[in-house]
Amino acid sequence: MLSAKHQRPRAFTLVEILVSIAIIGMLISLLAPGLAHSRNAARGVVCNNQMRTLSQFASIYSDENKDLMLRSQHSAFAAGCMPWGYALYESFTGNPFDPAGSSAGWDALFNGAYRCPIDRRKERWSYGYNVYFELSRDETLGRTWTNRSNAPRPSATVLFGELLNTTSADHAMAHFWTQYNAPPEIDPKRHGTTTGAAFLDGHAASVPFTTLFDRSTSTNSFNPQTAR
Repeated sequence: MLSAKHQRPRAFTLVEILVSIAIIGMLISLLAPGLAHSRNAARGVVCNNQMRTLSQFASIYSDENKDLMLRSQHSAFAAGCMPWGYALYESFTGNPFDPAGSSAGWDALFNGAYRCPIDRRKERWSYGYNVYFELSRDETLGRTWTNRSNAPRPSATVLFGELLNTTSADHAMAHFWTQYNAPPEIDPKRHGTTTGAAFLDGHAASVPFTTLFDRSTSTNSFNPQTAR
């Protein structure tokens, strides 16, 4: 008879191995949602930081351009200036935008500061500029907001919102939502139950979309006149 010192270690049985695998699988299934939530929460923080930077650079742009607001592809070319993504290129990269030689920097910017980490698309705008700041008097059916100082409540007025995956534009036609009952181009649940928004005063936050726009309560923080 072998002594205890020379006995072979008992091997796991097939049943024990299967039970262990099942337990590990259960633990993974329990932990996975929490890990996914934490990962998306971290990406949401990055997203808000990027939007905050966009708003702050937009403020600097206005300071350097006699209080004028940025424009998007909606009206920039007609106004003889660059859309906001190109206008802020130098602010992000430190180099002037050169159509003939900025492709590498542009790709990095487009898939970096201009794209929310939660947004898995490539070469698409995650953030859309609020066109109220570039509309003519005819388009707004009232006053214009092309000068930054005209907005009465900067801390409540949305400057950038998070676009739905179905659009490739760089702006949101927010005036159409009320004038023509058009569906908003903003993703209301980019951050799970909230959406990110950058405001005219330079701050950004994840908030329920209904706190920014809701027809049933006449809430509209995209229109500088009604932002509260």
